[in-house]
Amino acid sequence: MTALQIPQHVVLNETVRMQCNFNLDKELLYSVKWYKDGHEFYRYVPRDVPMVQTFRVPGVNVNIHNSTEISVVLNNVNLTSSGRYRCEVSAEAPAFQTVSDHADMTVV
Repeated sequence: MTALQIPQHVVLNETVRMQCNFNLDKELLYSVKWYKDGHEFYRYVPRDVPMVQTFRVPGVNVNIHNSTEISVVLNNVNLTSSGRYRCEVSAEAPAFQTVSDHADMTVV
């Protein structure tokens, strides 16, 4: 993982973009997953149809049309949106190398 960009403080009801930059060298991407407080809310798997899946997590309202393999957009953040966010990137077989990083975000 080369960089994780999650704002430390955001204003109530704003839209937030979180970015997860990675370099797999010569490996192919298997998946990118996003978690809030340990609960998965966004999954990008380029070989799946559809490539993107979202999961219900309190305080997380994913803008699926503006989210990609490297960024997730959350609409209308609220106080429940505060927490620890983690991005997890996995390479394709045979290595299935997985890296992750996290940061805390607080809604004010």
